[in-house]
Parts: sequence; structure tokens; C-alpha cells
Amino acid sequence: MMPFLLAQFANLEQLLPLYVCCVGSHAQKHLARPEGYPAHQIFLSRGGHGRFQINGQLELRLSPGTILILPADTPHEYYPDHDEESWELGFVAFRGYAAEPLLLQIDDLIINAVAANNFDGLWDQLKSLWYLISQNGEHAYWESSKKMYNMMLSILEGQSVFKKAGKDDSPSRQANAALQTAVQLMHEHYNERLALANVARSAGYSVQHFHRLFVEQFGTTPQQYILQLRMRKSMELLQEHSGITIEKIAEIVGMDTSYFIRMFKRTFGKTPKQYLLSH
Repeated sequence: MMPFLLAQFANLEQLLPLYVCCVGSHAQKHLARPEGYPAHQIFLSRGGHGRFQINGQLELRLSPGTILILPADTPHEYYPDHDEESWELGFVAFRGYAAEPLLLQIDDLIINAVAANNFDGLWDQLKSLWYLISQNGEHAYWESSKKMYNMMLSILEGQSVFKKAGKDDSPSRQANAALQTAVQLMHEHYNERLALANVARSAGYSVQHFHRLFVEQFGTTPQQYILQLRMRKSMELLQEHSGITIEKIAEIVGMDTSYFIRMFKRTFGKTPKQYLLSH
């Protein structure tokens, strides 16, 4: 077992494209997160059996050798399948501005229990991450960022040989392709006044159906996804242009200045001005 480790980054979060928030493995007990977890999570089921309830509706069963990826802020709870059975569950939580583009590449695995033929390799990568975080030094966090990226690449590499747990592929693939079209539109026009109806139309769905599929796929609403794009771009502007004004950044990302400041603080824990003063 790898006891739970919480990473302490010393203000490296804004530099690292991917960073580990916590990592570990243990005999899993019942855990409920009605508001979700504020980072993306990868779960590796190594021994025993357990169940995940997603959004109070979808139920997924994890057996030995399966993997589950949950986007940030996805409401869920999980517990051993049988009280008398020990469920060994490994996990790593991660964030960073490169996280969402990587998740888009493995969309078939999002919120889905999948048998991984390269499970042992993924578990070794999890152990390597745990060891680095346990060192608790700046070099370790840079190295753990690289290893987190390598782990995501390993998942992407093995995607073609992952076997979905009892789902019909065809409708899923069609929905994923349509959602990718909508996501591309968001990335290209995030700084404009994107009407949800137009985004839904680009995917070929009604607004209601598109909203439901998007939340199921990405664990967040289309509006929140666009907001995250704007926040990530604003952080890049702050880091790359030292003399830029807050008003100019708000204009570039297509937001009212006061609303931009409020959302920036909610996202990063500081106002843009406070962030500049601390760096």
C-alpha cells in the first residue's frame, strides 16, 4: 500500500502544465463526494471489487485490472462491493493547463470502467509518482509532472486495446465525435459571445441533449468549460506579458473586467493583481 500523499508545490502550479495534487493506494472504504473533487482523478483497481456511483445515477463496477478516469468536480461516491472483501484502489489526482487537452484524447475512457491490458505498467507508474511526491522537493515536483504526462501517454497508447465494460461502442463514438466538434468550436471562439444554441447546433444536437451529453462526458457544463478556457488564457497572458493591464486581459478573453476579476479569484484563489504581486 502507498499511504495518501498530498503534494505541496511552493507556487509551481502555474508553471507546470501537469501537476500531481495527491497520490496513493489503500484498502478503500466508503467515500462520498457530492460536490466532486477539485482535480481530475485516475483510479486503478488492483484487488477486490468496488462500485462507483456517478452523479447519483450511473453505476460502474471496478474489478482487478480496471481503470476509471473522473474529470474534476464530478459528483461521485465509491465503496467496496462486499463489506467482507478488501478493495485495493490506487489513485492519482492531477491538474494543470495541459490536463483537459490530454483528457480529450482519451475521451472513451472518461467516466467509464475499463479493463487495461497494460495495468501493471500503469501501477508501476503510480508507484513512481508516489515515491517522487514523498521526496517533497522542487526537483521532485518537476519530475512528477513529467511522469504524470508519461502516465497519460501510456493510457493513450493503450486506449485501442482497452475493453469497454458492457457498452455499445457505436452511439458512444458518434457522440464523442460530435462533442469533439463542439469543443473545437469552443477553443476557437472562447473569447466571443458563444451562444450555447450555436455550439449545440455544431454538434447536431438540441441544447438540452447537448448539455446532458457534455456533462456526462466531461463532468462539467459547456459554460464552465468555456470559463476554464478563458481563465487558462488569462493566466498565460499574465505570465507572458508583464506590463499588460487587467482590463486588457479581460478584453482579450471576452469578459467584463469586474466579472473577470471575480472568476479569476474563484479559479486561482487570488485576484489578478494579487497574483502579480506574489510573483
